[in-house]
Amino acid sequence: MKIVNHKSSLVICELSLIIALLLLCPVKGSPEELPNINAIYDPGIKTVQVYKAGFDLSAPIIRLNSDEQISISFDDLDPEIKRYKFTIRHCESDWSATMGLDVLDVIDGFREENIDQFEYSYNTTVKYIHFKASFPTGQMRPRISGNYLLIVYEEESLRPAFTWRFMVFEATPVVTTGTVVQSSRMEDHLSRQQIDLEVKLNGMAVTDISREIKVIVQQNGRWDNVLKLGNPRFIRGDDLDYRYDESIAFDGGNQYRSFDTKSLIYQSERIAKISYDTTYQVFLVNDLPRTFKQYVSEQDLNGKFYVKNEEHAENSNTEADYTWIHFFLPYPALLATGQFFVIGELTRWEICPEGRMNYNYNRKGYELNLFLKQGYYNYLYVLKENGKSSGDVAFIEGNHWETENDYSIYVYYHETGSLYDRLIAVNFINTINK
Repeated sequence: MKIVNHKSSLVICELSLIIALLLLCPVKGSPEELPNINAIYDPGIKTVQVYKAGFDLSAPIIRLNSDEQISISFDDLDPEIKRYKFTIRHCESDWSATMGLDVLDVIDGFREENIDQFEYSYNTTVKYIHFKASFPTGQMRPRISGNYLLIVYEEESLRPAFTWRFMVFEATPVVTTGTVVQSSRMEDHLSRQQIDLEVKLNGMAVTDISREIKVIVQQNGRWDNVLKLGNPRFIRGDDLDYRYDESIAFDGGNQYRSFDTKSLIYQSERIAKISYDTTYQVFLVNDLPRTFKQYVSEQDLNGKFYVKNEEHAENSNTEADYTWIHFFLPYPALLATGQFFVIGELTRWEICPEGRMNYNYNRKGYELNLFLKQGYYNYLYVLKENGKSSGDVAFIEGNHWETENDYSIYVYYHETGSLYDRLIAVNFINTINK
């Protein structure tokens, strides 16, 4: 006979709910507050992908009260099966935690959801369990638009496994348009890309445009160098004109570097050697600086990656293997003014510890080893100077106004007296396909 201790079960349920509420609506400065960034807290968690369902390379952005969903997937290298749950936290336009909202203001339905879809890896040297989920679900939906942090955690220990940013926008009459042009500042004319954009409110009532409307511009999914725009140069009725503003500009950078590990039998162009000990070791061709090289137009994924095993795999999610990828950037001496990082979706679009390169005095260069699933990957080298938070792409990669880049434009509305930033318009533009 199975004896159930109802009192213990009740305590556990209450504790789970309390933790979930703390994760969702933290008190600013409390130890329960997780940073609102793309972060992996469990070293056994790999290949986190969060995107709009239907296209693996899309941004994790969906429309409020629609049938659109966010797809969530990740691998756990621990062979022991765990039960994972997720919850969500609402954030302001600057990704600080939204304060003052009740859980019921943010979530329609349950406060947390199970991740109960999983598969074991098959025919791989590295064993893992592949998990996947979708959001919203029939039991859990967002009530309001804005920025959100997805929080995935173990059910038993309540420890966070990872967090990831996504967005929910609402249908409004607001429309934003934009084009990418050469910087109008003469000293930046050949190196930077200027975003000329307009926001048309189209009758949406806004009391104080300069205080209530916030516009954010993002380049290629990166979070280290986003631009928060100031007041528009002109306001004509309910049209906000941000065109010809020299400050709305990004380094053009260069086309992303790439490597291809879809096959571990045949070496692709950028791979110098593939070996095997206890796991596969993939050594990339030494990456040389492109600082002063002429711009060459090459197709890329603008920093993204996709998982693929093309060696007779029916399901790459569970049949793609893991390999150690060895990066090497020759450099004559240790740089004292900053640190080099590898950036792209493979390092969560962040300047993060996993992407930091170390100097090898014997080889005279910077190196980095990443444990990555088979597929096709894009990346860049950036220099993070001491005291700065963003990465400088020009130092190693060069800077060209012609570079093909993606830009995302987000328009937020914080009505006077309201408690949160609504996301009322989203637009995606490209330097070539405007």
